[in-house]
Amino acid sequence: MEFDWNNYLEDTKCIAVPEELFSHVEESLTNGIKQGMLLEVCHKNNPDVYWIAEITMVCAHLLRIKFIGAQTDFWCDISTTKVHPLGWCGKYDELIEPPDEIYERYGDTIIEIMEKALLVGKSVSIEALNNKGLSPIDRIKVGMKVEIQNIIDPYRYWIATVRENLGGRLLLGYDGADEDLPPFWMFFCNPRLSNFGFVTNKGSPWQFKYPGKVNKFSCKNKLSAQLKQSAEESIKEPTPADLFQPNPTLEAHSFATGMKVEALSPVDMKTFCPATVTKIFNNLQFLVVIDDHIDDYEDTKMAWMCDNMHPYIYPIGWAQRNKLEIKPPKIWKEGPFDWEEYLSMTSSVPAPDYCFGNKDLLKGIQVNMKLEAVNPLNHEEIHVANVESIVEHMLYVELIPIGEKYWFSQDSDLLFPVGWCDSNSYELHIPDTNPKEPPKPVEEPRTIREDLKSSEEWCDRIFFNYKCYAGPSISRNKLSQLPKHVGPGPLLLVLKEVLNKIISASYKPAKLLKDWETEGPPEEGMRLEMLRAKLKTRPYHAYVPIVTTSEQVESFCRDVCVKLQACPTLFGPIEYPDQCPQNCQQVEKSTFHNGTERRGRPKGSLNGKRKKKKVPEKREKEQRLQEIENNRDGESIESEHSAGSEPGTRPGSPGTRPGSPGTRPGTPGTRPGSPGSPGSPGSNSDCKRATRKKREIKSTYPKMEMKTRGAKLPNFAVQMKEAHWNKKDVETIYSNSCANKKRHAESDTENETNASSCNSRDVKNISDVSDGEEPELKKLKFCTNDPLPSDNKMFENDTAMTWIKGKEKLARNPLDWSVDDVYEYLRSTEDCKLIADRMKQEEIDGQAFIMLDLPIITHFLHMKKEFAKQLCRHITMVRWYYIVNFEENGET
Repeated sequence: MEFDWNNYLEDTKCIAVPEELFSHVEESLTNGIKQGMLLEVCHKNNPDVYWIAEITMVCAHLLRIKFIGAQTDFWCDISTTKVHPLGWCGKYDELIEPPDEIYERYGDTIIEIMEKALLVGKSVSIEALNNKGLSPIDRIKVGMKVEIQNIIDPYRYWIATVRENLGGRLLLGYDGADEDLPPFWMFFCNPRLSNFGFVTNKGSPWQFKYPGKVNKFSCKNKLSAQLKQSAEESIKEPTPADLFQPNPTLEAHSFATGMKVEALSPVDMKTFCPATVTKIFNNLQFLVVIDDHIDDYEDTKMAWMCDNMHPYIYPIGWAQRNKLEIKPPKIWKEGPFDWEEYLSMTSSVPAPDYCFGNKDLLKGIQVNMKLEAVNPLNHEEIHVANVESIVEHMLYVELIPIGEKYWFSQDSDLLFPVGWCDSNSYELHIPDTNPKEPPKPVEEPRTIREDLKSSEEWCDRIFFNYKCYAGPSISRNKLSQLPKHVGPGPLLLVLKEVLNKIISASYKPAKLLKDWETEGPPEEGMRLEMLRAKLKTRPYHAYVPIVTTSEQVESFCRDVCVKLQACPTLFGPIEYPDQCPQNCQQVEKSTFHNGTERRGRPKGSLNGKRKKKKVPEKREKEQRLQEIENNRDGESIESEHSAGSEPGTRPGSPGTRPGSPGTRPGTPGTRPGSPGSPGSPGSNSDCKRATRKKREIKSTYPKMEMKTRGAKLPNFAVQMKEAHWNKKDVETIYSNSCANKKRHAESDTENETNASSCNSRDVKNISDVSDGEEPELKKLKFCTNDPLPSDNKMFENDTAMTWIKGKEKLARNPLDWSVDDVYEYLRSTEDCKLIADRMKQEEIDGQAFIMLDLPIITHFLHMKKEFAKQLCRHITMVRWYYIVNFEENGET
């Protein structure tokens, strides 16, 4: 059964615990780089000179930084740019001075500005820069070795191997363990975890001891053999030295042996019991044992290894002050427990209040807030949970599905924000959300129903006529799985159910819902009702106008069908089991499209991707090849983007760049008879390249993982190789380029009409064109004898110019584009209109736009892969435009 947190919170009228209060989850996402930190960055025009910069925004390996004294900031990729922590230039005798424009503005006073910034700012650590912006959960790999501290002895450790990593929650297995010690879960920042090699570096009294009841490695030879085997296995996946560090904030305690305290039972995490400090390990750690288990605590594990800030030990009388029940020890007589009498009975003293560290009271968490919690008695299970009560730094949490309640500290690594399990693909134990069956109707409700039926608010059956044409946005397969009819029943309920089922049967539920949405008040006789759609795990809702009288039902259903570009009788109050009155089975389907663009999954597609049709005859291939060759104008300039090749010739020699002297305006290429034209000696290289075999595509975009506080982040260490295109991308871009060239050529002759143009849509993906539309566009197939786009520099220049042409309002250099320029550019495209608003919200300017890659777009910006690929194509074209027109010419 699917569980949706948003719906559950809405139904229960509750809110979730704020995500930022889960410190361990926040720590798993941080990469050590924060806003306001300082670092030394090389100059843009002189990489051997550095200046101090302040970080204004962090986006994984992309940083928004501003030089000290500068007025504007810019984007910096720390994986490719020379950046260092403060003091690096002084240590290695490198030159550090402000850029010329800053020095001209401030002169020698820039030194004072720098000193003020250094007093307030904090340097980025060398480790954070070496990690290239990766968070800890991205750096922990399956197969890494860790050393785990014994639960009751701080000097005993054993080696374990990481078997799974789910958002920083690690499944660990002890090395050499049998069934006596099964794998267990532990969050990566648990203080018991240390790096592999910790014990060896510390030496005595730290030692390796198997944590089982029977020490299988008591023999030195067996122990040495196991440690050697673990060390050899660790070479395959080394553990970074800075991943698991001990807590540096511990302070010396003031506890003494024999002191009495109150402690939460480690076994059930429910009851509070009298306990005793039985052992002092060092000035930081000591052992507290529940009084009833002084003799058997090693077997029962009824003890806490503590420091002065341990959350589950309290001064005596703490439970009574907070109106909590304390469980008397076995030696206690009948009656309520009394601490003074018990201290006298055991001849012991209480631990003074000053021994216990000052713990911060809970802030931001309230009773009845929701979260996800691990079952403390079975760490395999994570449940939907509710905050029952709050006592100082403690939370009393109910695991709703099982009805059990346990105590947790506010910073426990067993608590998670809502949505964490879903984001990390872990099973969440959920409550029963199925509605209870209504009681059987009696005589009185039957009378009410008859009254409703006689009024205008009652609706008869609405039938789904499966044999009618469903339009381009409805899946016939999903439509056939719907019930034959909905109703009878109350009008609004029936119509909402009909529309919800149509939404569920569409290819793009969220898109359809948005098309139906209406802003402002509804028309007369209509009422706004909220409809919901779900795409993968993301819920969507919109307010859609629905009629309020039964007389309007038939026309309402017909209007909705027309909006869907389907047969007007696809659904309605009349059933057509055999023959459609519109005769939609025989008529041309385009008659239902109302001259609008056909959307949805194209005919002959599989999972939204067009199946490629084979060309039937060789003769047709030759004609198509000849047509493409004519449009190419004989250009034969090698691409500087070819994988593993040297940069080619400049675009001005032998052919000139579009728009430069020597070319006809609007027509890229060279004049007939020039060295690059067909029939000239320069065409030999073109022929060779035309017959050359296609390069084998090395790889597609790398597979990413996603881990966030309830959302996954990409593996930012792996970057997209922009020169690797799959065949579909090549076909699409090449075809659109040919179409644009033909359109430019035809624009010079006034006697040609727009209907004859092969580019009926600007930059339209071939896979989005249906079989019944755009036959000319389909003819522009990619020929195996044509050079790949990455082998044709003039193609890159022409295509980039086609995409940028007409944007007079934008600065010519993409690096100078503002946020509004990027927004206007995307709004002017056909395939990225919907993305423009999102990019403006993220304040993406020209520099950031050029540095975006597929992992950032899909995972960090939470953008669907379909839109991300379309955006990546635009980014690549803008890069080409910048390289060809500015970088090669030395412009900045």
